Amino acid sequence: KPLRSWSSACATMRSLFIALSWLVVAANAQEKLVGEFGQEVLGCRCAGSKTTHGSCGYHFHFMSSEEKPWCRTKFGCGHYSIKGPWVYCDERGVERRRADDGQLYNALQFKKFYDKEGKDKWTNAAKYTETRIARNGKAYTASEFRDYYIDYLGEEGWVKEWSGSKEESRKANDGSFYTFDEFMKHYGKDKAWHMWNTASKLRPEL
Repeated sequence: KPLRSWSSACATMRSLFIALSWLVVAANAQEKLVGEFGQEVLGCRCAGSKTTHGSCGYHFHFMSSEEKPWCRTKFGCGHYSIKGPWVYCDERGVERRRADDGQLYNALQFKKFYDKEGKDKWTNAAKYTETRIARNGKAYTASEFRDYYIDYLGEEGWVKEWSGSKEESRKANDGSFYTFDEFMKHYGKDKAWHMWNTASKLRPEL
């Protein structure tokens, strides 16, 4: 009898776990669009760079391996998650970094190309993160650019501004300003990385 009771208890626990899992999946599938005061809104606002996974990107961890970028959100907006609400976001605003070939790629592309080395390659490429020029003449990464524009332009607005802005250029030895790609053409692949790192920057001290 004790053995039968134990088997019955295990079966009950298994059923409860399955039911709970389905409830979590169902809650996760429902998108709740609410603002700061609980009002209905058109779309969610990412929590921002000060929050873990608060910027739009491919945030790979043991519970997530998405093919689409996402971010944690403010005000409980978006899909439910134990770690906090989240929502899919615009791929145009995702951070990109330069790979060994000098071209810009996002985290998902690094992962697919480098496979097991993807995470380390992505981390090591941090100092070659894409930067663009804002209206104040300073060069920002995507998350910094968002911080500069978000209050005035909102989520759609800052992404549109980012997409239409110029890449950062730096001052070369001849006194002229060039983008990274232009450094590559002028100095060649081997020297361009060092020349870019030592060139005068438009980056603010943040």
